[in-house]
Amino acid sequence: MVELIEVGVWYEARPITVDQGVDRYEALRRGDDGWAAPDPGVERFHREVLAGVDPRRWAGPVAGAGSYVLLSLHSDTPEETLTFVHKLADECELLCFQRPGRHQPAALWQPRRLLRVPVPRMATEDGSLAHHPTPSDIRDFLGRLHEDNRSAVLWREDGSSIKVAFVPAQRRWRIETTEGDQVTAAEQDDLDGVAERFEEFALGSS
Repeated sequence: MVELIEVGVWYEARPITVDQGVDRYEALRRGDDGWAAPDPGVERFHREVLAGVDPRRWAGPVAGAGSYVLLSLHSDTPEETLTFVHKLADECELLCFQRPGRHQPAALWQPRRLLRVPVPRMATEDGSLAHHPTPSDIRDFLGRLHEDNRSAVLWREDGSSIKVAFVPAQRRWRIETTEGDQVTAAEQDDLDGVAERFEEFALGSS
């Protein structure tokens, strides 16, 4: 069976974790939508995603109500179409969740309005974002890095951050840590080492 790209879009008042995104998405698929808050942005998203996506890309009907939208796309859908979906959700101030599959991890894009909420969070260059990232989230996000998605940054609640960027010419990873006015840099040969540094930083030690 060909794997589909399955996406859910809904309103959240506060940041959520990837695991919470999985639970909410699966609840919507079961028809359990009593927790989902109606929002004007949902109607706009539903209308504009139907108008803006090539009909040949749909793998099934776009389902939804006034509180959420569920859609499925063929696995060969171009990246620019997926980017359009993510950006449209952000413009409508809605959360966008991509269901995990056999060959793809769960992905969560939270609207920019939630970035103002001072909670630990992690983001990658391609726009992926997780609040309260777990060690599993950290390794999932780092595992997605490649030459077209080269960097990731993790912020603690106090505003301190750790950033990693791939340096193609050296085939190495450059890590930069910022705590207050102090900035330190280091290099790492492998992503496992980068993940360990990120996990230690998230726990409050750098």
